[in-house]
Amino acid sequence: MDLHEAICPKCGGPSKDGNLCGKCLVGEVPWFVCEPRVFITRCGGCGSLKTSAGWGDCAREREDLEEDAAISAVKLHQDVKMPRISVKLDHLSLNRTYADLDIAGTLYGEQLDGYCSLEVVWQNESCDRCNRQHGNYYEGIVQIRAEDRKATIEEQEEAQRIAVQVETEMQNEGERLSFITRFDEGREGLDIVVGSQAIGEQISREITRRLGGRFTLHPTLIGEKNGQKLYRITYAVRLPRLHRGDVISIRNTYGEILHREGRTVTYLDLKTGIPRTVPESTPSRFIANVRESVVYSVIYRDAGIIGILDPETGKTEEINRVSWRNPEVGDTIKILRDNDRTIVV
Repeated sequence: MDLHEAICPKCGGPSKDGNLCGKCLVGEVPWFVCEPRVFITRCGGCGSLKTSAGWGDCAREREDLEEDAAISAVKLHQDVKMPRISVKLDHLSLNRTYADLDIAGTLYGEQLDGYCSLEVVWQNESCDRCNRQHGNYYEGIVQIRAEDRKATIEEQEEAQRIAVQVETEMQNEGERLSFITRFDEGREGLDIVVGSQAIGEQISREITRRLGGRFTLHPTLIGEKNGQKLYRITYAVRLPRLHRGDVISIRNTYGEILHREGRTVTYLDLKTGIPRTVPESTPSRFIANVRESVVYSVIYRDAGIIGILDPETGKTEEINRVSWRNPEVGDTIKILRDNDRTIVV
């Protein structure tokens, strides 16, 4: 050792500045601390995990969560450089796992290796969302009704599909408390009971966007909390009088409703076969829905006339052939009646 080289006052070894060398510094402080036990709290209902930030959905594998929990139990000295921790797991039961950890790093220029073992304990607890769902908690009701008629089974089923899709999308975006509490089917239509006002409004908007109609909000005061008034909201969704498949008399012809968008309706002109879009306020008269049509067999054709066979009476009837339809003998066509007029749909 050079006589001019600084020495460590504790061990007499070389030191850069005459203070304790790296080896002696390492001996002065614990370079890591390992907790003997670490807990993972999950919801037994939906599998969500609880962290310091609250509850959150989690689709990660059990082993990954246990490794992260074990590593989080190790507290390294703030000056440790290039830390490396490897974990070996030993599952004892559904709720307990032993973890062996090999720890390495550099502290004050000294390469260090260490070892510890700990227990990973799984705890079950009901999360915020499941607590509300199991308690039938709700903040709003989306009422599906129709103007001047009862909402059809098909419309109610489509409304349910839309609601479930909205719920899935919102929860995937982190809206944990935006859930559907239940569906109530009644004589007048469908009620969708929801856990938050946000999902109630989003479901209402999406249903009216796809099925037409409009919705209004009707709040009801239910109490106060921390000085804030609490409301439950009824979202009154009113589907339009006409919906897909309805046949109407409009503009001196007959049309079959294809779809609605905003304040317009698109129908198939049954005389020309051309789709037409008109304002929903256009005067029209409801005839029937295509589901109510009767299937007739085509038994002959003659110029602009076709002969059809009534399936109930067995009688033959002649009707004018529609220009955009060209049924062959043996084909079938669907017929609706408007008093004494025949409508091919």
